[in-house]
Amino acid sequence: MKFLEDDILRLRAVEPSDADTMWEIETDSSQWRDNGMSAPYSRRNLREYAENYDADPIRAGQLRLVAELKYDTTGRNINRNNDTTGRTIGLVDLYDISPTGRTAFIGIYVMDQHRGNGYAARALNLMEEYARMLLNLRIVAAKVSAANTDSRSLFEKNGYTLSGRLQDWLLSGSETSSLLIYTKKLD
Repeated sequence: MKFLEDDILRLRAVEPSDADTMWEIETDSSQWRDNGMSAPYSRRNLREYAENYDADPIRAGQLRLVAELKYDTTGRNINRNNDTTGRTIGLVDLYDISPTGRTAFIGIYVMDQHRGNGYAARALNLMEEYARMLLNLRIVAAKVSAANTDSRSLFEKNGYTLSGRLQDWLLSGSETSSLLIYTKKLD
């Protein structure tokens, strides 16, 4: 069984060359309210993160993977042995990993131009399988702004249950939104 890839998509470790792409994603201020950010990371911060990547998610308490397409627009398989990489479409994170509770939070970001193609669901399924089979996690949870209807739909369609609501938890200017907690049992 292959982990972290299907017939279209692969999830792979962050490389130092991903710093600029991560910077583009992290500086998408339209997402800040939904993901709890209040300021962007610098390119230097992200480059240092990639260069010091800890490949042990249990020790690090987190895991960030790059989601990339395995095929180019003509349908040709992208050959990674020739120093080419697939087209990056987003990031998938496991964070607040608890080895004792066997739980973690999961987050996903798909770049605008790649939304609406089912890639988020594929990436989510790959990360869940990895979390279940290799990290032995039993539950994953997602924090979603009530205002983020696309994320709510993604998690609901992929078997997550609304398990909690923190009323008016998120604040942007004078506007508030509830924070929803979705959970999914993996075992």
